Amino acid sequence: MSIQALQVDVAHASLHVEQAGGGEAVAMLHGFLVDSGQWDHEFAALSRDRRVVRYDARGFGRSTVESGAYAHHEDLAAVLDACGVRRAALLACSGGAATALDFALAHPERVSAMVFVGAGYWGQFASTTPAARAFLQALGSYDAAGMIDSSLRAFTDGPRRRPEDVDAVVRRRTREMTAHNFQRASNYWRRAALDQREPQPSALERLHEIAAPTLLISGTEDQPEAVALSERMAAGIPVAQFLLLQGAGHHANMEVPDAVLAETRRWLAKYAAGNASAQAIPGTFRSELNRASRTGTGFQGASE
Repeated sequence: MSIQALQVDVAHASLHVEQAGGGEAVAMLHGFLVDSGQWDHEFAALSRDRRVVRYDARGFGRSTVESGAYAHHEDLAAVLDACGVRRAALLACSGGAATALDFALAHPERVSAMVFVGAGYWGQFASTTPAARAFLQALGSYDAAGMIDSSLRAFTDGPRRRPEDVDAVVRRRTREMTAHNFQRASNYWRRAALDQREPQPSALERLHEIAAPTLLISGTEDQPEAVALSERMAAGIPVAQFLLLQGAGHHANMEVPDAVLAETRRWLAKYAAGNASAQAIPGTFRSELNRASRTGTGFQGASE
């Protein structure tokens, strides 16, 4: 795989971008505890038959951040423009899904389909479990060590698992990305969150306007608020499906990469292939979901 790296300069930041492959484009937006390395598996696999683009959001990974107002979905537009991508499918996790929703509402003609893993949205925080409350407390005082530890316990281990129950390689890789983000002198959580501008009204109030068919994947070991948010999005977006993957936490694609990749390929083949099925009638689509098999794939499915 040949990877082209570039820096895209936007207002008050420089974004590290990577692209590879050729064909219909897939843009990857990472969760806000990690960086674009979250998509290592998908980036390599999908580049064999598609053009893939991923980037570190401002204040994450290898992207910079400075004081000044901005909006994440405008950063995404700048990245796609710099790469010469007019229309793309969006593969996004957590805060990346919030960016994708805002972009899909602002530029519906530029989004063919979306796949969300552990979807999040601005201002929607988990707070009912001890580890989730510990993360919010550490964030409030900016205790970087406490944020690293509590975020791993809350979102990688989840409410029901011990650290030793999670794949050690996945946990270590997640910790590397999280620690790098939280320990930076200038990062999203320290600076950019103060300057972030969010569209009003919220995308959560406009889910019925989302035109792109959207697959929402959650792990059974994620925080309950995160799972409920994905279910809410699936119920509100006209063409949507919700899948619950067994034995995975918030970054489900890192724990069960083959399952997430298979479901992503299935969704993109049906809704991001430039064929007539991309214009599916919502009622017909939901009827199909109600008949979907729940065996042999490791997930539970629901349309609403």
